[in-house]
Parts: sequence; structure tokens; C-alpha cells
Amino acid sequence: MMPPFHALISSSEFWSSLLLALIGGGGLGGWLTSLAGRRKSDAESQNLSAQAAKEAVSILTDQVIAPLREQVDAQERQISYLESQQSKLFAATSYIRSQNHWLDELCRSGLLGSKWADEHPKPRLPDLLRDTITPTTEEED
Repeated sequence: MMPPFHALISSSEFWSSLLLALIGGGGLGGWLTSLAGRRKSDAESQNLSAQAAKEAVSILTDQVIAPLREQVDAQERQISYLESQQSKLFAATSYIRSQNHWLDELCRSGLLGSKWADEHPKPRLPDLLRDTITPTTEEED
């Protein structure tokens, strides 16, 4: 004697009834609807992912990149300004050094007398300014 479950599965009536139930009772239609729903769900999921990525890029652009660009632009303007100020400083330093060399020749030429030049020696260049002034003069020579 066969167990009841085995007898049920091996009977042709069981399989006929199951097949008719699936086709006639909407089982096959439900399965197809489920499959189509999964594809639609996947498409919606991809659409949501794309939309979330777009929003993330927008937030990143607005809240991170834009302020960094503004900061870089401000720093570039400041650097440009400082470079122009440095050029003016170098030009002024060069002019003052040339003028001092001219005055030194005037003092040593005897117009004021050698005694005056000995009593009023040329001021010593401070070490703090040496790196700023000396390279400028070397570049011009």
C-alpha cells in the first residue's frame, strides 16, 4: 500500500486538476502578472535610483562644489592682487637702490667732502630685507 501523498502525486487526476486550476483559475495569469510587475518594479527602481543620483549630484554641486569654486576664485583674486603689490614693491626697491647708489657717488665724489662721507657711513641693509632686496638687484644686473 502506497502512502497517501505519494498516491496523490502519482495519480493522473491530480495533475489534470492542477493544470486546469492553474489555467482556468488564473494561476498562469497571476504568474504572468507577477513577472510583468517585477519588470515594472525593476524599471521603477532604476528610475528612482537615477533620480536619487541626480539629486545627489545637484546637492553636491550646490552645497560643496559651488562654495569651493567661490573660495578658489576669491583666492585667485587675492593672489593676483598680492602679485601686483609684490611687483610694485620690487620696482620701488629697485628705484630706491638706484637712487641710493647715485647719492653714494655724489657723496664720494668730493662734493660734500670725504670727511662728510666718513662721518656719515652708508646704513647697513637689515638682514630681514636682504632676501627681498638682493635677488631683485641680481636679476637686474
